[in-house]
Amino acid sequence: MNLRNSAVLTAITLALALPAMSTAATIVANGSFEEGTEGLTTPSWTTYETLPGWTIYSPHGLEIQTAGTLGLTPSDGDHYAELDGYENSLIVQFITLASGWYTGSFDYSPRIDGITDTNDILVGILELGAFFISGPDGVNTVVGEWTTFSQTFFADAGTYTLFFAGAGTEDSLGGLIDNIQIVPAAVPVPAAGFMLFGALGGLAALRRRRATA
Repeated sequence: MNLRNSAVLTAITLALALPAMSTAATIVANGSFEEGTEGLTTPSWTTYETLPGWTIYSPHGLEIQTAGTLGLTPSDGDHYAELDGYENSLIVQFITLASGWYTGSFDYSPRIDGITDTNDILVGILELGAFFISGPDGVNTVVGEWTTFSQTFFADAGTYTLFFAGAGTEDSLGGLIDNIQIVPAAVPVPAAGFMLFGALGGLAALRRRRATA
């Protein structure tokens, strides 16, 4: 774990010590950022200080974009989120899981080529750990395309803290996310060792890449 990533994770932990305003959900609510953004026209973007299902930690809110804003089509629905609108954003959702196996997934796209660390994000379930994505280099992600990160994990019964955070240079150009899901999964064979966010720097499986329309 490098010092910058450790500092980001520490900041997330401190932020989450504050009272949370979102409610627990049995699955990821509003994982494609469709609720609370119905009035956003295409192409366009705006920031939201609150969205159903999510607690947003950012002075200027979370930036939501539509198709045509960057030439990127949302991977699901009409909207997607950028984790560095004016500054790095942190979004949190509290999910309630029964004991069992689950598959978590989300779609990611780097915003720009060249200055690659501006696209960095930190993703995790706080109680299970986190992993770091730096694109477009290093993880086979491509500007203008969505890459799905997916992994199967085991959770004991309880409430967990799902988070996504901008972790790169704060320059209003950040990593893009959409289609966040956690669903029940069959017990893997062999049934051992997998966690969605097992260690900082660990990388979830790349299931598919989809070019934008």
